[in-house]
Amino acid sequence: MNTLRFSRPLMLATLLLTLAACGGGGDGDNTTPAPPAGGGGTGGGTGGGTGGGTGTSDAPLVISAATPSTLNGTLDKAAGLYESGSSNDVMGTFASTDDHCRVAGYTLRNSGDGINYFIELSFRKTDRQVGLVNFGLDSGLVTQARVAAPTTGITVDIANRRIVFTSFTLSSTNTTVTLNGSMEYPTNVAPENRAACG
Repeated sequence: MNTLRFSRPLMLATLLLTLAACGGGGDGDNTTPAPPAGGGGTGGGTGGGTGGGTGTSDAPLVISAATPSTLNGTLDKAAGLYESGSSNDVMGTFASTDDHCRVAGYTLRNSGDGINYFIELSFRKTDRQVGLVNFGLDSGLVTQARVAAPTTGITVDIANRRIVFTSFTLSSTNTTVTLNGSMEYPTNVAPENRAACG
């Protein structure tokens, strides 16, 4: 009779020692789970992608060959705020239904001068031809450089909701920047536009 009373604590101690040797049942597991395929957030754009695309990879967004030279640097995409909508014209004005997609990234801090910038662009739903790209100061959304169609050096990757810049140059009277890398953007606000816009 007393044997059972004293063996319960012994069995419990044995069980706890066994669990500790096997990893503690989860309490002691300090491993970090693998990130989901494709990275990503829908709002922050830092991981971009839906996980199943075959487009080009997420790459740092770098400004080079800039005038003034203080603009040279890397834009901090992780700190960015992003939006995705549609437009009824090439100028990228938001609207509910129309023939252009519009994406934009704001508060992109530049490592070169420590200032926040924005990038916005629009592209046709039918062929993904980029019609307009604006780059400028995030404060007040002051455009410093602009390129209108036709544009080269930009790839629109709908599957991964990613804009890829390859030696893409924007210029104006006082400002010139060359962009290399990618900008990821969130799912389009209108479900009916997602097949064309991402």
